[in-house]
Amino acid sequence: GGASVTTNGSGVAAAVYDAVSSTGELCSGDVTIVASSAGSSPQSTTIKVAAPSANAIVFVSAAPNQIFVAGTGAVDQSIVKFRVLSSVGTPMANVPVRFTIPVNPIGVGLGSAGNFSGQNGTTNTNGEASIPVFAGSIPGPVKVRAELQTSPGVFAESQSLTVASGPPSQKFMSLSVETFNIEGWNRDGASTQLTVRIADRQGNSVTDGTVVNFTAEGGQVARSCSTTLVSGISQCTVTFQSQNPRPAGGRVSVLAYLEGTKDYVDVNGDNRYDPGDTLKNMGDAYRDDNENGVYDPANGEFLIPRFGAQSCPSTGEPFPSRGNTCDSALATTVRQQAVLLFTSTNPVLNLLSAGSSGLSFTLSSLDNPLLPMPAGTSVTAEALDVNADDGKNCAIAGSVLGSPIPNVTPGTSPNANLSTSHGVALKDCVSGDIVKISVTVPSGLNTTFPITLP
Repeated sequence: GGASVTTNGSGVAAAVYDAVSSTGELCSGDVTIVASSAGSSPQSTTIKVAAPSANAIVFVSAAPNQIFVAGTGAVDQSIVKFRVLSSVGTPMANVPVRFTIPVNPIGVGLGSAGNFSGQNGTTNTNGEASIPVFAGSIPGPVKVRAELQTSPGVFAESQSLTVASGPPSQKFMSLSVETFNIEGWNRDGASTQLTVRIADRQGNSVTDGTVVNFTAEGGQVARSCSTTLVSGISQCTVTFQSQNPRPAGGRVSVLAYLEGTKDYVDVNGDNRYDPGDTLKNMGDAYRDDNENGVYDPANGEFLIPRFGAQSCPSTGEPFPSRGNTCDSALATTVRQQAVLLFTSTNPVLNLLSAGSSGLSFTLSSLDNPLLPMPAGTSVTAEALDVNADDGKNCAIAGSVLGSPIPNVTPGTSPNANLSTSHGVALKDCVSGDIVKISVTVPSGLNTTFPITLP
């Protein structure tokens, strides 16, 4: 381009020449400058512009800035980009650059998976040089350094690049139940929440959107949920509600499962399952409906086959594994089973002892006597002073022990007696006085048991 200037009082005109093209590229070599004015002959001169030199390099981006441990099925590669600049801040093309990884959590590859040595690159017309980075088997922060090959002291390092998480680990799966004993035997729609928390074998959160599946022996459960981070913890929650079918005994098995890995003893400490590591093997996941620790196809138990045939023991809940279906692979169906209790609306009271100082009793479900009443059931007592002429006023001393009915953990035995124990303290009572026990379930039904003191 040209420039117009005006002569000064001495007839001298001056202009500044910048060796930068209209596109922002630096010029070099011989440059001819021509000055012309109306009524005079043009005058020219040639100057030599030295080749520009790179004297700065800056980090541009890591896309994406979070990748995941190799083998998870998630994104495990990032492109890291740098830009080389001249002394006047313009991008420089064809500049040789050297890439290295000064911070590597182990196993991160530079240029290709498994390559840990430095790599060379050259800037493009935008002054940019980039290199792919591949995740290894260990999560952690990564730094990529880019330096000028001609001046290694001029360098920049990537920011905020990290290798996150591994696949879901059987060791780090946890299924929790908000309320086990729901009023589900006589009523549809009694609900509880099931929450899965899942991590990789380092105890770190798994990839957001990891899908957990559910299956139930009775009632209805949401088919799946996708993990999200809640205060940095990978978890997801589904709703379970009572309805048909209602298994005999009122114990309902629910299985949560997803793809992941078995646990293993990492003998060489490389966070990778290698020959020589000790695999904690497990067979096919199944839902142990009758809680006998053995897969029973005739019982209609749900099975997730992986077609292994190695010998291994059969186990039941909470991590049911079908016997003799193991294999040598690390991959497995990560699983956990919980049992919910379809408890009755109507109670059974079993009096254990009664006297002038108090009484004790148990409460259980009418339809399934081994089960407790629903969680939240209120138990109250009222004293009726039948012997008004005895000079004493029979009264309840305090509240009923064990009220309200708590959340009762089912345990792993289908024959366990889960009835709850209760007690009432009395004062100034005598034989013939009556204590009225009232049991009110969450749906509102009240049942009264009058007990005459012996």
